[in-house]
Amino acid sequence: MDKKMICGILLTVIGLVFSALCFINGILNPWEYNGISGLLGSLMGTHTLIPFILSLVVMIVGLVICFWRAFRKEK
Repeated sequence: MDKKMICGILLTVIGLVFSALCFINGILNPWEYNGISGLLGSLMGTHTLIPFILSLVVMIVGLVICFWRAFRKEK
């Protein structure tokens, strides 16, 4: 396993943990934000929508790095 694969794994884990924390925070704190209810309203009301989206992006980038390193063709 090379350094880029380990970096991808770490990014995936960090993104997963932070998105799970934002998701759980949104579920445990029901909120209605300007008539928007449910998970989206809760994430907007607790101001965790942007961190949730950023952590999902970090997780996806980590997964892309892992897949790219795992399935690349060696020369």
